[in-house]
Amino acid sequence: MSTPATIGIIVGRDLIGDALIKLPFLRALRNAYPQARIAWITSQDTTAYNSLLREATTHLIDVIYEVPEWLRTGSAVAAPSFDLLIDTRNKWKLAAETRRLVPHQIFIAMAMRYLFSDKHPPFFAPKPKHIVDRLLQMVDLAAGYRPPSLGSLPVPDELLQKAREILPEGQTYVGFAPGAGNAVKIWPRYKFEKVAVSQASKGRVPVFLLGPQELGWYDVLAAAVPNAKFPLQDYHIWGTAQLTVAHTLAVAKCLDVAVANDSGVGNMLGAMDCRLISLFGPTSAEKLAPRVSRGKTIRAQDFGGSSAMKAILWESVDAAVDEMLAL
Repeated sequence: MSTPATIGIIVGRDLIGDALIKLPFLRALRNAYPQARIAWITSQDTTAYNSLLREATTHLIDVIYEVPEWLRTGSAVAAPSFDLLIDTRNKWKLAAETRRLVPHQIFIAMAMRYLFSDKHPPFFAPKPKHIVDRLLQMVDLAAGYRPPSLGSLPVPDELLQKAREILPEGQTYVGFAPGAGNAVKIWPRYKFEKVAVSQASKGRVPVFLLGPQELGWYDVLAAAVPNAKFPLQDYHIWGTAQLTVAHTLAVAKCLDVAVANDSGVGNMLGAMDCRLISLFGPTSAEKLAPRVSRGKTIRAQDFGGSSAMKAILWESVDAAVDEMLAL
């Protein structure tokens, strides 16, 4: 096949976390085929690429189909044709149906060890553990090489300027994202406080990224770490209290390093290629750790075998921040 002019990517659905995790895959695909028209197609529900992340990913995705009728009803008559069609869903029945339904020149699908794919890795090659590596393997097969996959999402200049009002250049900012959607993934707040106090004693500025679920921690953290910044609560500078993902991305752009749980904010920091220390326990770092140019994963299991987040020593995280800033 010559260089594809049209590429279709079929996924299940993309909540914000799913979409952020898949960004390296999208970047690699765009770097491999900069002139191609890339279509993102969901087979279940909507995608964050068409809402919260639309403005930030227009350079990566040209058109979005959310549960299109031709895919939902199995009508091949209305299905568009693609030079390259990639099915990211790891379900063999779906892969077989998609191959039959959607016109294409080359079809690549990971299901059943690429059983229905026109291209596939060596049969005995080990299955990549990380979700991103599984996706990038399909780009490898299509392009014949591994294109660059890391990078930073664009941020509107207006938001970046306001973020810089809160976090002006000339200081070292250490970000802390202490929340997570699931409580079992949260490192104890008091340990975040200890690292923040230690970093402040070294002349750095702690920056807490608090979402709606963590607003109740604001007063406690502000009292424990008096010189800390809380940029997502500086509504008077943003001009609104209705903050979006883009506001968090703008703040991430200003950080020198950050510490985060396995969380949506952690993935947002990863999307900006922030130097990142990711804390994991009950979830798998091998599968889910954000991909960044400079990062370190600290697992609870490395401190005695327990998967409980409280097993991670704050001193180890503090040392990791120092090491990351020295790079």
